[in-house]
Amino acid sequence: MTTSPKAEARTVKGPRAIGRVLDLLMLLSKHRDGLGLAEISAAMAVPKSTFLDTLRGLCDMRYLVQEEGRYRLGPVAYRLAGRIMSTWSAPEVVRQPLKALARTTHESVGFAIADWEIGQAIYTEAVNSTQPVRYAMHVGIRAPLYASAAGRVLLAHAPPARVSAYLKRAKLRPLTESTRITEADIMADLEEIRRTGYCASFGEMLSDTAAMSVPVFGPDDEPIGAMMLAAPLDRMRNSYDGFLRLLIDAGHEASGRPVTAVPELLSGD
Repeated sequence: MTTSPKAEARTVKGPRAIGRVLDLLMLLSKHRDGLGLAEISAAMAVPKSTFLDTLRGLCDMRYLVQEEGRYRLGPVAYRLAGRIMSTWSAPEVVRQPLKALARTTHESVGFAIADWEIGQAIYTEAVNSTQPVRYAMHVGIRAPLYASAAGRVLLAHAPPARVSAYLKRAKLRPLTESTRITEADIMADLEEIRRTGYCASFGEMLSDTAAMSVPVFGPDDEPIGAMMLAAPLDRMRNSYDGFLRLLIDAGHEASGRPVTAVPELLSGD
């Protein structure tokens, strides 16, 4: 079936065109000195002639400014950003993806932040599994940073000096036979978490429980906490790949990042 020119025009002027504008604003937010038309065209895979009218319109509206052939964000774009940030709330952006994750997996999920003074991850959001055998979650529950999936994600994305200071004073005692208790083992795992984007822990804090965790990032791309899913060992092993994909998607959604494929899946033993 052929599409009429009018139908094509409606398509371009609809959500696709809006998406391009938003992508453009996101692109220019990463380049304070601005970009030229050719650079924008290459980065967004859009012909220069197609995008020129959009750039001119955004300049007229002061969302962009053009100086010496380069486009950068204008005063109205920054005003919009300020208004968005004034209503931004970490709990709110995390809560909906967390609830959706719990509904889909039927397992316990939570969101944790680090308390560096006591060296523990503290859960500020929690949803319990509806299944009879489950990992019990509630707001305020704590877990050692070195021994928990969420804790190690928080460590992995913390400044190196903070991690070093924590490991020097922490009492790394075994909670189960599987707990990592040497600085070398923990540091190696933190590097793996940074490489893969997630942490999986089987029986390290509780011998009959497994957990997986991913970081959640704020608007400035700085980590604001860790999202975690926990389940009995057998259920986690049986559903590992699916749970991991759903958790990573939820973490990306809470971070305002595109949903992407899992970079690497572990067997989970």
